[in-house]
Amino acid sequence: MSGHPSAKGEDNTREQLLDAATALFAENGIAATTIAQIAAHVGVTSAMVHYYFKTRDHLLDSIVEERIMRFDTRLWELFTGSEMDPIAFIKAFVARLIEGCETMPWLPPLWIREIVNEGGLLREKIMQRIPIDRQEKFRDCIAGGQKRGEVNRDIDPRLLLMSIVGLALLPLAAAKTWKRIPSLEGLGKDDLSRHVTELLLNGIVFSSVDPVADRKRQNRKK
Repeated sequence: MSGHPSAKGEDNTREQLLDAATALFAENGIAATTIAQIAAHVGVTSAMVHYYFKTRDHLLDSIVEERIMRFDTRLWELFTGSEMDPIAFIKAFVARLIEGCETMPWLPPLWIREIVNEGGLLREKIMQRIPIDRQEKFRDCIAGGQKRGEVNRDIDPRLLLMSIVGLALLPLAAAKTWKRIPSLEGLGKDDLSRHVTELLLNGIVFSSVDPVADRKRQNRKK
């Protein structure tokens, strides 16, 4: 009888170990999480973890490729190119980003701990995999919207994507804290998605005039 798991059991155990690792890394940090803790979380031995992931670095690469970058690819499936309607894309991107984080609650705190923070152990791995071409097309999409009068010309297209991600992920990363505040009780993903979208598209200053229509009128006067 073989000492190795069956093919079906192997796939299941590997997925469970990735789930456990991402959850523990998000909660405690990568440096503070041991292989033994990951194994115990799943109910297997440390040797079993090493069976699937030869080294700790192999485990981190697998998390980046099979969890973070797969989700990143799913987000960018919404983007059809630099000629896409920038407003429609932003709305869809925010909704999918927040919905995804509901099924992967480890992502926002892991993003803060290990990607944004100086010295984060996933930062360089993510930097090596950033889809530069898609980001450049997104920048061109926003710039095109500005030329057509659909997007505020004072927005910097180079910074907008980072702003979107920050507005969505930062509140989710701090969810355990703000859920303890009585005045914020009951807030959910739909509330956050609506708030982020409105903040991005309409800002804080109230105006009874449609900003897109107003911009188009201003352009016609020039």
